[in-house]
Amino acid sequence: MNSKEFHDLVDGFFGPKATQTSYARARMVYTCTLYETFRFTCGLDGEHGEFSAGIEWAPEKYLTTFLGQHLSLNRDRESVLESLRLVDEWCRLHLPDKFLERYEEALAEQLP
Repeated sequence: MNSKEFHDLVDGFFGPKATQTSYARARMVYTCTLYETFRFTCGLDGEHGEFSAGIEWAPEKYLTTFLGQHLSLNRDRESVLESLRLVDEWCRLHLPDKFLERYEEALAEQLP
């Protein structure tokens, strides 16, 4: 997967749930805030170009296990999507239902 494909995959998966996004194209590292709450970073930036991701819980410290599962290191499209789904589920489970309802209403109001 090249840099543009990776960016488009992650950006397309999270869509408006990801704010304050940045992308280091040369290093293939995507960073954003998910649900206005969780600082998330992922990339194809490992020593061997493998996929890595985490939720930042302190400066330069990342949670990398979600619901007892380690994310896949594989860089193929389906493996990356599976990892993004797991992160998204983890985020949603940590947020109150009232917040998610209001958040989704606000996103729907922004659509044309």
